[in-house]
Amino acid sequence: MSATGYESADLRRKALVLLFWFIALSLLFNSLFGDMGLIQGFRQRRQMSRARAEVSVLRAENEHLITEIEALRHDPYRIEAIAREEFGLSRPGEIVFLFQEPRPATTPPAPRASAVP
Repeated sequence: MSATGYESADLRRKALVLLFWFIALSLLFNSLFGDMGLIQGFRQRRQMSRARAEVSVLRAENEHLITEIEALRHDPYRIEAIAREEFGLSRPGEIVFLFQEPRPATTPPAPRASAVP
């Protein structure tokens, strides 16, 4: 083969190697940063973990509210406790004593120094 034949084959080989590395780096970049890449997968797992924790909290709160609803429907003592605490109601014949909370003690203002003539 002539020198130009070797140069042409060498140029083709370099172009193929360059194309290979371009495709390989593109695939690597896409697998890391693409829509279905590793980084997005980590983000989605973290978001899923937060969502599961939130669902757990909401389920516990829901159970508490269901228990409270059942108590309000069937427990007259619970209804009475709410009426007494929140509305200040009492039974006929009961005497209700209302106490004010003591105010925090305030220190009297320091006397001002007056100018002596």
